[in-house]
Amino acid sequence: MIFLIEAFDEESGFLAFEEELPSGSDQAIKAIMGWTVEQEGWEGYDLSHEQLGALEKLLDKKIYHPAYKFQLSCNV
Repeated sequence: MIFLIEAFDEESGFLAFEEELPSGSDQAIKAIMGWTVEQEGWEGYDLSHEQLGALEKLLDKKIYHPAYKFQLSCNV
């Protein structure tokens, strides 16, 4: 499974950028998101500020900016 953090411009709604989370971090992502079932590979989730902060630690990179809305997508 490939997990991407997607940043959408608050004004236009267009995708501004995306960051791929490191492979092998599935269990950490599952815990951060509070999932109790496996993902199928088509889902997308709005991220809370807390969830984004925890995912930034997995990225080892700060990406938050108030001009963007952040989502996590799951892709096969």
